[in-house]
Amino acid sequence: MNVSPAAARCYTFQESHNGTDLFNPVGGAKTAATIKLNTSIELWQQKKGIKKVRIGKVTIKCDPWSMEYILPHHRCYARARVCY
Repeated sequence: MNVSPAAARCYTFQESHNGTDLFNPVGGAKTAATIKLNTSIELWQQKKGIKKVRIGKVTIKCDPWSMEYILPHHRCYARARVCY
């Protein structure tokens, strides 16, 4: 059965990570949020038995830095639209 793009089902996934980039100032929290997003999509695929998905552009947004637990932290969000 072929499914036309108009009949495809799409979902938006979002994951976040709260962390310090003290030892990785070029984006440790961004990377962690993206890894969590990809893991979440893979688990969803396995649970639903979906073989192939199309992942749209992954957008990453980070909140401003805040001082928590003595080290500077910020929360980053990774978001993508996934269709199958």
